[in-house]
Amino acid sequence: MSSRKCLAMLSPRFSAAAVLFLVLAGLAVPAVRAQKLETIEVEGQPLAANVKRLVEALEYLGAPMSAETSAALKSAADARDAHKLQQLLDPHVLLVVSLNPESRVKVARGPAPAVLQQAGFTPVLVKVINDSTVTEALRIKSPQSGPVYAGVATLSMTRQDQLPLKENENTRGDKDRFLSVEMFTSQPMTAKLSGLKVEYAIALIYSSEAGKREATLGFDIGQGTQDLGFRSEAPVLLDVRPAIPVKLSVKDYDGQPSCGRFTFRDKTGHVYPPQAKRLAPDLFFQRQIYRADGDIVLLPPGEFIMQSSRGPEYHLQERTVKIPAQGPAHLDVQLQRWVNPAQYGYFSGDHHIHAAGCAHYTIPTEGVLGRDMFLQVKGEGLNVGCILTWGPCFQFQHQFFEPAPDKISEPFAVLKYDIEVSGFGSQALGHVCLLNLRDQNYPGSDG
Repeated sequence: MSSRKCLAMLSPRFSAAAVLFLVLAGLAVPAVRAQKLETIEVEGQPLAANVKRLVEALEYLGAPMSAETSAALKSAADARDAHKLQQLLDPHVLLVVSLNPESRVKVARGPAPAVLQQAGFTPVLVKVINDSTVTEALRIKSPQSGPVYAGVATLSMTRQDQLPLKENENTRGDKDRFLSVEMFTSQPMTAKLSGLKVEYAIALIYSSEAGKREATLGFDIGQGTQDLGFRSEAPVLLDVRPAIPVKLSVKDYDGQPSCGRFTFRDKTGHVYPPQAKRLAPDLFFQRQIYRADGDIVLLPPGEFIMQSSRGPEYHLQERTVKIPAQGPAHLDVQLQRWVNPAQYGYFSGDHHIHAAGCAHYTIPTEGVLGRDMFLQVKGEGLNVGCILTWGPCFQFQHQFFEPAPDKISEPFAVLKYDIEVSGFGSQALGHVCLLNLRDQNYPGSDG
């Protein structure tokens, strides 16, 4: 019996429910990969120029086409053969973005496998079919992207000129924010669509997790351009290859195991790990991370510019490092002092450090822990670090106070919790730092 006859035998109410169930079920599964994309009639010369720039960009990003495909694309581009160019590129397209004459955006799955690299920005191809001739910027989005923290002070981010780190904060504490997504709009690509009926773009997708992960990827060209019924986004099952664990061997100027500060950047300027994906001990508002001898940092295969130091008493060293495709990997770091005040009886300290408030988040924790700050104290080459608890998150941070230096302290690296007073009349003299306290609570107060 045909499916049409079967549905005709059902009651109208049951038929509607069945159809609704099928529609909702369809929304709950990843979009099926297209076997073949439609070849669109388009002028050959501008498409050829777009494809040539695309090939150059992929080479720059370290994800070149195969030699055979590159040669075929060059031949088709020289011949201005728009059909051949699409036939060659379409199998590599992850997502197809269609813009109707009213500039409404619809997204469909392309035929390319959705393979990403954990801890790296993977370039993926996007085919744009533009029936609107609009020339706005194409934007990518995902509910799985965005910061993993929340509760950041706007003033602090403004002072640091890092306001984007506050956008789309994770106020609900979602555990599913494992992506970062962006369009690659640097040269030789363009920041906006050309208006051509067909063109190809590059999206960069970062995953902090490895394995099979489902994500929803959507596009728009501005407010109100999304199509109805969730058609401006597509669920995609991602296959994320594991990152390479890179072990750092950190030695001080005298050859002893030590701790340092490190910054890893790729040629496009991305910082690793991305700041919006950091939780303690890595602090999201810093570009650098801190690692001790033997610690691990997860990186994707490829070349990076690594900066290493240990605070103002050490030289800032920079070199290019190459992470192999197969791990684990190992990096030797020899720190170099330019001055050693301890030789002259002077010891370095910072008496004004915050573990909460200022630039810190309040979700998932109210600031960070002492062990997180101790890593920074050691990584900056300090002998003394005073963590000042103040108004924000006072009750949470108060639990870590002790009259004596924190138990995590070492002979030449001491951590002590104390108090900063602000918001009272006494701050007319400046924010007052109360050091070496035996009790954080003022006599007669409860906190």
